[in-house]
Amino acid sequence: MHVNNEMLLAEKKGCDSMNALLSPVLTKRLANFKLTSKQIVRGGHKGERRSQRLGSSLEFSDYRLYSPGDDLRQIDWNTFARTNKFYIKRFLDEQELSVSIYLDCTKSMGIVKGKWLRAKQFAAACSFLTLANADRLRFTPIASPSNTYPDTKGKAMINHVIDFIDQVSIAPDEERFGQQLLQKSRAGKKGSLTILISDFLDDPDNLFSALKQMQARHQQVLLLQVVLPEEMNPDYVGDLQLIDIETTKYREVSMSPKVIDQYKQLFENHTNQMKSFCQKRGMELIVCPTSQSLEETIFSTLMHKGWLRR
Repeated sequence: MHVNNEMLLAEKKGCDSMNALLSPVLTKRLANFKLTSKQIVRGGHKGERRSQRLGSSLEFSDYRLYSPGDDLRQIDWNTFARTNKFYIKRFLDEQELSVSIYLDCTKSMGIVKGKWLRAKQFAAACSFLTLANADRLRFTPIASPSNTYPDTKGKAMINHVIDFIDQVSIAPDEERFGQQLLQKSRAGKKGSLTILISDFLDDPDNLFSALKQMQARHQQVLLLQVVLPEEMNPDYVGDLQLIDIETTKYREVSMSPKVIDQYKQLFENHTNQMKSFCQKRGMELIVCPTSQSLEETIFSTLMHKGWLRR
């Protein structure tokens, strides 16, 4: 009885985390969609996605002449009756997609509650879409004391994974996202769909090295940049002391219109540099301001960009 109570408490905790990150209305809507892979699906296990590899699913592809060693059960006897030749039916193989989600847990992500919540919501939504469609998931919190969630699959794991995401903590030390990602990316699966969730407000050199490493492993990469409205368009006025939350370094600044315009230009240049790098290498960066609703970002922006489909 004690064990059953613990199981019930764990299940209730998972449901509470689900509701905290994804509303019942949103999960019901998400259940009708799946993440889109723009490359050939090369998962090593059976799944529900159609691959361009030939296998044993029920979806017919075409015919080819029989060769010694082929399975006799695949001979189409109706075609033999018409042509007096042995033909083998070929079918499209159904494979799983491996999805790797990396969540930035450096201090800049947690400075404002709404920003950290939105980042975790994106991680939860992508995890839901993965597990609900029989794909394989690996979730990695970057720079967090929390461990990587091991490879998992199946709808039964949705509450467990989302509860794990809900409990992920912000890095206690002065960690840099690009440096930590570069280390973690070496363990990424070949041919996987990789989703990075971060504000990407960091020196891009290490990030670019990590992205190159992912691409060398034939990973398809999507970057979701979670930013606050004030990070894009600050409205501060007067003399301020600005503190870097990750390095604790500070600078005295007088927030004149000229300084704000310079900041906006630097922010735009940084984002354009990121987008240009991704575009040249066949990746995509999507800016996701927290002022936009979660539903609008998922069902409008991601769908319009081709990363989501029914």
